Amino acid sequence: MASMVCTTCRKLIGIGAPTIRCAVASCNTGRMKLRFCSVACWEKHIPTARHRKASYVVEDRPEQS
Repeated sequence: MASMVCTTCRKLIGIGAPTIRCAVASCNTGRMKLRFCSVACWEKHIPTARHRKASYVVEDRPEQS
């Protein structure tokens, strides 16, 4: 499984750690899939994104097998 990096702070998101995903479709299309390590990092994304109804989804990353 490939490692993930937070879009805002660029910290490595560990295997099995929950990630925050922007729920707005334009942030998750094509190759651009925004993932964040915390809600605080997601909130820093909002002022530049200009979403009408901003929301996020908490996703659990499966353990590497």
